Amino acid sequence: MTDRIDTKSALMALFKELGLEPGVPLSIYNIGPPLVAQGISQDSIVNALDALKDEGVIDLPGDNRLVLVRAI
Repeated sequence: MTDRIDTKSALMALFKELGLEPGVPLSIYNIGPPLVAQGISQDSIVNALDALKDEGVIDLPGDNRLVLVRAI
């Protein structure tokens, strides 16, 4: 569980760093490399993305994109 929380925190920090705004699509390819460089596994990233989707923070509309649903 801690791994998912840490990865979610890293994702949220990256969204802020990128200046991601609600409704603006972002390629998932833009978030993978910086998080992997921090030592976060791809599986952890996928699990955290799924958790954020379940919480209504992001949407995953397909085409390897994500959309922030609400401001962070």
